[in-house]
Amino acid sequence: MMLSFLLLVPLISGTWISSMNPITFSNTTLINLLNNGGYAIISAGRNPSLSSNEFILTDVMIQESLGNLSNDLTNTFLYSNVLGKYDGAIEDSFLVVLHNQSPDQERTIIYELGEKYHQDSVIYVKQASPVLQQLIYTTGPLNGTYIEGEGFKILSGNVTDNYSNVHLCPNDVLTFTLNFDFEHMITRDNSRIKTQQLLEHHARNRILNHWYRNRLD
Repeated sequence: MMLSFLLLVPLISGTWISSMNPITFSNTTLINLLNNGGYAIISAGRNPSLSSNEFILTDVMIQESLGNLSNDLTNTFLYSNVLGKYDGAIEDSFLVVLHNQSPDQERTIIYELGEKYHQDSVIYVKQASPVLQQLIYTTGPLNGTYIEGEGFKILSGNVTDNYSNVHLCPNDVLTFTLNFDFEHMITRDNSRIKTQQLLEHHARNRILNHWYRNRLD
């Protein structure tokens, strides 16, 4: 059955949803999802903003966390596997298809899963006009703050950082990046402020991820 049809069908049975995961998008369906919103991106990998003991996870520990996250998602949402590179670290993630019936509740679910798996941030994109695109921080002093963005770019060639790869049917890959404004932060009291804090935060993440890669060499 075509996934483009499945996305139009109300998702009622958790067992039915579970049997579909992980899904494989067609190119058209994924582009429509990116254009119209109604998805999230979340992982369970290393978080360089944590303490060194929490940051230095083995690959076995990460696979276990990803399995647990998959279990948390699988009876509620359809999702596709994503391989991306963010702040200099390659990681496996899930692109989650939202139901769009209770968007505030779904945003809370994704945010709380980010907290549960000690992630630096999660991405939530609400199906709306215009599309509401947020990167929400879920640990540390930035927890609960977020930034906004608009649109995405399809990438090709030699991409070095901050991208997501999604395998498509029958045998293709789409590489994209989402646009975000890292110079303006929405605080926990919904104030919008101009700041360099987020640029500095992600610069530190890249330094720590680089240190970790060198540690393994």
